[in-house]
Amino acid sequence: MKTPIFNTQKVSQLALTFLLVAGLTLASCNKKDDDAKPGGDNTPGTENPTPQLGAGTLVAINTQNTTSTPIGDITTTLGLGVAVFTSDSWASFTEAGTVKLNGSTLTKNSNNSYVFMPSMTDPLGIDLSGTIVWEVSGNGSTPAFSHTVQAPFPTVGAITSSTDVSKSGYTLTVSSITNADSVYFQVGDVLKALAGNSRSCQFTASELSGLGTGQSIIQVAPYKVSNAQYSGKTFYFINETTVSASANITN
Repeated sequence: MKTPIFNTQKVSQLALTFLLVAGLTLASCNKKDDDAKPGGDNTPGTENPTPQLGAGTLVAINTQNTTSTPIGDITTTLGLGVAVFTSDSWASFTEAGTVKLNGSTLTKNSNNSYVFMPSMTDPLGIDLSGTIVWEVSGNGSTPAFSHTVQAPFPTVGAITSSTDVSKSGYTLTVSSITNADSVYFQVGDVLKALAGNSRSCQFTASELSGLGTGQSIIQVAPYKVSNAQYSGKTFYFINETTVSASANITN
């Protein structure tokens, strides 16, 4: 499938929004893969896994973008990172000192979330092709720790559904999903979670009714969750792979 060139910053910002939402809701081992139908039907009971509140969620994400060029399709992988910590059961984020993913320092935002995005000087972001290592210097209630993630990254195939999205109803589909605990499907700002073997997700007219028409983005993101304890606190580590495409929303 060929997808048009789209603005990297726009994709990265959507991924950030996606991750900050997902980071607080998918820190869960409540997988229902065995209850879902092979092939990814939107099976009742497989959506929105119950979160287990820990002291922090750290997300490494490989974002795959395919661009059509005169010499053929070129797929670029961008490495992103998001981390959030709490001391009050997620009423707010707390500072955790310096946070690094594979040696790259994440930027602390004013709300104490930590983010690494590609830039003009580092257009491909963090190299996540090998071992995933998180380093946290610690601050206040968050202890210092270094953690090597043992869980692998999930894989996701190309988006095979149309990039013309009708608000009367739409099914977002990818060619394959492997090694996932669960999968997030997104059309614009409408987000749904399904079991880890899901390759498609149905969006109803009611769910899409709040979207504006015109240019948007569709995205599928399988993820794998692991956790570890440091100083008696549980931290969740998420490896996530996304595939995105530009989309046109119509009535």
